[in-house]
Parts: sequence; C-alpha cells; structure tokens
Amino acid sequence: MTSRQGRPAKSGGAPAGLRFYIALVCLVAVGLVVLCWHAFPVPDMGVALVVLCAMGVLSSWGAEREVKQRVGFTFTSIILLTSVAIVGPAGAGIVGLVTPALELRRQGLQGRLFNTGMASIIGSVGGLAYYLAGGTVHISAAAGIGPLLAKVLFPLMVADVAQCLVNAVVLAGVVWLAQGVPLRRFVPGMLSSSGPAYIGYGVIGYLFVILWIPAQVGPFSAVLVLAPLFVARWAFRQYSEEQRAHERTLSALVTAVETKDPFTRGHSERIASLCERIAGAMALGQRRTEALRYAGMLHDIGKLGIPSRLLHQAGPLTDDELAIVAMHAVRGVEMVRDIDFLRESVEGIRHHHERFDGRGYPAGLSGTDIPEFARIIAVADAFDSLTTTRPDRQALLVEDALAELRARSGTHLDPAVVAALERALARQPWQPAEVDPGTLSSHVGTYDHDDPAESDVLAARPDRAAARLTTKRQEVAR
Repeated sequence: MTSRQGRPAKSGGAPAGLRFYIALVCLVAVGLVVLCWHAFPVPDMGVALVVLCAMGVLSSWGAEREVKQRVGFTFTSIILLTSVAIVGPAGAGIVGLVTPALELRRQGLQGRLFNTGMASIIGSVGGLAYYLAGGTVHISAAAGIGPLLAKVLFPLMVADVAQCLVNAVVLAGVVWLAQGVPLRRFVPGMLSSSGPAYIGYGVIGYLFVILWIPAQVGPFSAVLVLAPLFVARWAFRQYSEEQRAHERTLSALVTAVETKDPFTRGHSERIASLCERIAGAMALGQRRTEALRYAGMLHDIGKLGIPSRLLHQAGPLTDDELAIVAMHAVRGVEMVRDIDFLRESVEGIRHHHERFDGRGYPAGLSGTDIPEFARIIAVADAFDSLTTTRPDRQALLVEDALAELRARSGTHLDPAVVAALERALARQPWQPAEVDPGTLSSHVGTYDHDDPAESDVLAARPDRAAARLTTKRQEVAR
C-alpha cells in the first residue's frame, strides 16, 4: 500500500524547471545503476533479475491505484526492497527502471519518465544502504538466527528506511515544481502516511529474501509470498469500490445542498477537510476520522428540508423562521439515519450547533455531553465562516480567526478542539476560500446561520428554550 503520488504535467505542458528536474532524476537513476554495477557486482544474477523484473511488471499491471483518492495498492515497493538483497544495488536499480517503463497504466511521457527514474533511484539507494549496513546476498540457513538477523534483517530494515526517505524527497521535488507545495509541508506528510506501509514492506521483504536465499526456494518463493498478497489486493479492490460508492453518495448529497444554496459551494468539503486535520491532531484513529469526515461533509444536509425562501431571504428572519432554520440539523439526521455507513456520523450532524455552555440547539447539551464529532464540526464550522468573505464582512486572516475561536473557548466552543485545530494548522497552513463576487452580491442581507455571532444572538434570545422544545417535540414525533 503506498500513498498516492503526485504526477507531473503531461509532456509539452510542463514548466522548464519541472522538465529539467525529471531529466535530472532520470540521469541520476542511470548513473547510479552504472556506478553500482561496477562497484558492487553480483555474479550469476541473470535469472533472478529477469524473475524480479517480471514480478514488478506483473504487479504494476494489476495495481489497485486509489481508495478515496488517498491510497493505492501495489507490490512494487516490496519487490524493490527484496531486489536489494537478491540482485544487489545495480539489480534493484534495473528492476526500478523496467517496472514503471512497462506499466500499462496510461500516463504522459513526463510522468512515465519520472516514475521510472524515481523507482530506479529508490532501488539503487536501497541496495547501497543494505550493503553499507553489512548486508549480504550470500548466506545459508545453516548460519543460524544471529547471522540472519545481522546480515539480512537489520540491513534490510536500513534499506527500507532509506527507500522510504528517498521516495518522499524525490517526490517532494516534483510536487513542489508542479504544484508549489513546500518541501517542509510535503515530506513530513508523506512520511507519516507511507511510513507505516514501509514497515510492512520490510517484514514481507525479509520473508521473501529468507525463502529465496537461505531456504533455497529460489524464484518459487515469489509464488509463496505474492499469491496471498494478490488475494489481499482483490479484497482491497472490493473495499475500494465500496468506498468509492460511498464517496459518490456523499457527493450527490452535497451537490444537492449546494444547488439549493449556491453561497455554500465548497463549504462542506472545507468542513470535512478541517475535521480531518483536527482528528489527526486529536489522534482519533482512521475509522473514527472517516466517520467524522462524513459527518462534516453532510452536517448541513438538512438544508434540503428548509424552504429556499428562508435561505435566500434578505433582511432579518422572524422568530418562527429562525426556529425553522434551526431545525436543519435534525432534518439532516432524518435524511441520512438509515444509511448504514453513516450511523457513526449521525450524532455529529444532529448536534453540531450545540454550544459548550449549553445554550445551543437542538437539545441544549453542554460540555462533554455534546458528542465529540459535533464539538469538532462546531469549531470547523466557525473557523470556515470567519475565514470566508460574507456579504456583510471580509474574511478574517487565519491568525485573527484563531484568536476569535480562542475567545469563544469554554462558552461557544470546546477549548480542547480549538487547541487541536491550532496544532493542525501549525503543521499544515490553511488556504481560506475565495467567494465569487457575483454570489456575494446576490446574498446581501441573507441570514448566515454559521456565523459565530449568530450563535450568540440565538443563545441570548428569550425564546431560545421554546425553539429548542419545538425541535425536541419534532424528534419525539418521529
């Protein structure tokens, strides 16, 4: 499993700097192979090299590339790591050259050249690290566990780390030139996402090497090791298809909301992104993070049950109209509660307008009685509102918006979640949304229920409790 790689622009459209970088990567790849061929020769590697190249090409042909645009599944990294101990640095570099070059996936010339050069560099550098750490390609099972650990496992782990680092650094260069993403942002993120996968590569690679060399199984070890992995990839592909179906469902629902209220276009995706960052800072785990992201995307789905005239009406809303708008959280739950993969997200949708001091809606919950997902969405919602230009005010700078959230900690918002957002944004800066001027002009005077100031207005209204009671009666009637 590997993190999805950024791809350079197609040939002819790439900037000169990017084309030069790709050419440099390819030259370094070839140079390393030539250097390693002379400095670290491995005799009689012909059959092994052919088998490993064939395995690499076969793996890339059937690779499952994406799950939710984040993760792909390919055995290439395992084969490159195995190659360093079987055919040495030069052989691993050659496997890296052959595998992406013969990959069937359609891609531009620049992309294919870059992937080929990068894979070869990863293979060669991994091989050099293996040798420098004391690794060998000649060891017998009779040598005992000590030599196997010292001469194979430890050097292979060093090579694994080296390959992980090279992958992140070389890829960071092309992403910086193609997309402008700073290296200091990309490399840590890449290491955090791909690092755990490389641990698995090391374990599987070690098993592969032990079967091939000390156990003298030879090329047949590929069948013993990779056959179960092909089954795993089949299961991964089914999971991938299921997740993509979930994403299509979410996109359809979000599109329906944004069609009804064009001013919110992009809002749901931004809330989902902010929720993911906060979840990372709070170490929620992958499963809960995914459920939180779903809740963030669909937190305003209840707007579909609110009359359009109220969403677009200029001027202040009456008390009854405010109560109807406040119902959108509960109406959203009514729409999605029977969708199985959203069951853990429901309470975040229902309670995302609660306040930490207990003066929110629909249930007037306070403190940690408010579901954690709802407390996170509330912070994300307030931050996005403050950093987005509205018809009646300009967007705040990120620093000013965070200061406003800190001022609301303990009353409107959960202080722990606000602190988590600050930690997340310190690691990965936020780019505020840009709103089309035409959309702004058409929404002058309309009610913005996400504005933190409006939360204060509703909290102070004498009819607040009555509005909340109306919502609770609606819940009981379901």
